Amino acid sequence: MILQFPGNGQRTRSGLVKAGREIEVESFRIIEEEMGNHSFPSEQWPIIRRVIHTTGDFDYASRLRFTQDAVSRGIEALGSGARIYTDTRMIQAGLSPWRLKWHGNEVVCAASNPESLELAQKSGVTRTLAAFRACGHDLDGAVVAVGNAPTALLEVIRMIREEGVRPGLLIGVPVGFVQAEESKNELMGVAQQPSISVLGRKGGSSVAVAIIHALLELTEKIDGQ
Repeated sequence: MILQFPGNGQRTRSGLVKAGREIEVESFRIIEEEMGNHSFPSEQWPIIRRVIHTTGDFDYASRLRFTQDAVSRGIEALGSGARIYTDTRMIQAGLSPWRLKWHGNEVVCAASNPESLELAQKSGVTRTLAAFRACGHDLDGAVVAVGNAPTALLEVIRMIREEGVRPGLLIGVPVGFVQAEESKNELMGVAQQPSISVLGRKGGSSVAVAIIHALLELTEKIDGQ
């Protein structure tokens, strides 16, 4: 079945053109239908649904993990205009400019700092690890999103435990075979740090983007009430 959505190409308040928004709504309807009855908390379901929509993979419904206050703290941080620190340019490029404009959230790819390469070479660590180490307490109150580099996630966890760094929300979803699963398991054991993660080897920059987009949309929905 081919869906046809007539439209005039004008953007809706969401930032999507009318036809694009209608396709998204239909996609969500299909996901809801195939998912059937579930017991996910109402604040978590829009994020789970967005990740499924982005990946086409219902397995994420059973793999995503939230701390108790992760969604509310993420909404609070983004709604106040907090910076978003990422480990990859893919996340930075994937985030919709029109969504970011809602609250003026700046996106910083930590590894883009040329000093991070020099620090990594001197310290014998990965560039992303060095980049987040250099950020230090700039991460306080920010949304930190790691989609590719487990070494970066482990470094942020270390800074939380040893240096008292306090991100507003830590999204730890690195994908891969080396330290990815281990770093996410470590994140789930960090007390009093709002976080969203995913079990196992799955994850990636697209998943991190989906989570942030869902949180931004929840923030906009609250503001529009």
